[in-house]
Amino acid sequence: MCSQEGKSLRKKVEEEFEESIGINKLIDTLLKSFLKSDSAYGLITDIKADIDDVFRMVKEAISGKGLDIYALKIRNEIYLSKAIEQFNKLYEVVRKRSLLRAKKGLMEIWDDCESRILHFLIPSLRRHLPIEYKDDHEKKEIIEALLKSYVD
Repeated sequence: MCSQEGKSLRKKVEEEFEESIGINKLIDTLLKSFLKSDSAYGLITDIKADIDDVFRMVKEAISGKGLDIYALKIRNEIYLSKAIEQFNKLYEVVRKRSLLRAKKGLMEIWDDCESRILHFLIPSLRRHLPIEYKDDHEKKEIIEALLKSYVD
């Protein structure tokens, strides 16, 4: 991912909560921290609870509070994205440097082989999630997970 500083939002806000805090409060804290950050991307990792339950709670928090955040679960990580103001410029760069690997509905997956980054794009929503991969096997797994998890 382009912004590795946000590898784990929890690490950034650890001092903002106590160990005994509930998961709902933790999710609220992480989402608030993400909204305050300058980054358009976030990643929730190191989850010690059931990932599907955590993802459901993240989606409920986003929807219940009307937050302008897009969340996507890939394996054991939850990716977050804000709308990008300069999306058209970003999209142009991605299209020049990358190969289109998949398209489903409004979603596109572009592969920047040189940087080993998959670009998950939803142009109509101005959303972009850069996802790093180590090798072709991992790239294939990520593409399959993206195609499976994406709902128009």
